[in-house]
Amino acid sequence: MVKKRKKGDDEAEEAETPAAKGSVNTSKPSALKMMRPRKSGRSETLSVALPASIVENAQGGELKALLVGQMARALTIYGVDEVVIFEDRSDAPSSDEDGISNGMAFFARNLQYLETPQYLRKQLVPVHKDLKWVGLLAPLDAPHHLRKHEHLPYREGVVLQKGWPAPTEDEKGCWVNCGLPEPVWLRGKEIASDVRVTVRLEDAEAASTTSGSLRGRGRGRGGRGRGSGEVQRGVAVEPSEPRTKSGLYWGFQTRLAKSLKAVFEECPFERYDLTIGTSERGEILGLGRLPKFQHLLVAFGGLGGFEEVIADERSGYDAATDPASLFTRYVNICPRQKSRTIRTEEALFITLATLNPLLPDI
Repeated sequence: MVKKRKKGDDEAEEAETPAAKGSVNTSKPSALKMMRPRKSGRSETLSVALPASIVENAQGGELKALLVGQMARALTIYGVDEVVIFEDRSDAPSSDEDGISNGMAFFARNLQYLETPQYLRKQLVPVHKDLKWVGLLAPLDAPHHLRKHEHLPYREGVVLQKGWPAPTEDEKGCWVNCGLPEPVWLRGKEIASDVRVTVRLEDAEAASTTSGSLRGRGRGRGGRGRGSGEVQRGVAVEPSEPRTKSGLYWGFQTRLAKSLKAVFEECPFERYDLTIGTSERGEILGLGRLPKFQHLLVAFGGLGGFEEVIADERSGYDAATDPASLFTRYVNICPRQKSRTIRTEEALFITLATLNPLLPDI
């Protein structure tokens, strides 16, 4: 499956941000343990729903970006597969993008930037005022953010500009930048340039034997290495395949929902068979086993909780609806809190850390 993205500008940085200097060196065997393919795949998914208004609660663009960066780190650390941002206030300032609020646009744009591997950002991510502060954010260092010397059966890539010959005459396909020293030839049908694809490499070891650089030898974006040995080939696969076939965590998908009701109705799976709502008015979350599930959704309310979200006219529910009725379990994740409030970014970390030991190996 492929996803069309807008062509980026050269001002978008591909290199590691300054915040990356303190990150873990993934060349160490202990850090690479999380990246080893398993013998079996993983069918279970973990989704998180967050209200768009929490971004507007931060003062100034820099603090908004730091807020999103903190939540993106939590989503990655605990292996969240899908994040759903939902509109929770009908009076939120609207952007020019399909009627969504400014908060949702900022939230989604920064999340998607952080989730995109660094070597793809220059071509995929357009320069935008909402991304002014991304250089301050710590990198996610997710398993699909591979370095050139790291080897996995899969890589994220972007289709390069046309105009360079195929490896053999009349061979159909296209060249893809997968963050390796040389571009990868994607076998099969031609795909439009500037499209992000998940690539299964046909011979992962061959990726380490090529030499040179896409930039360092004057070939530009569409270049193909000459005299560098055997061409690395691959095929485009569904973005979910690294998870379902090899059990790898492959980052999170970002979905936008225009109401709380749309979070459930527009589920990309058949349904969420286990849903957990968080609230200080909920039951105390015990440490017993969770029921078996295929798709788990954990949802967080706005500043006034789910009661305020449901009372808003855009929620899609009657104002008298009991929030607990919308979820399998409605829980208080920190019953002994001493502060009057727990911020959503704090609740996200607390909830995922509490649930982590109760979940299957996802």
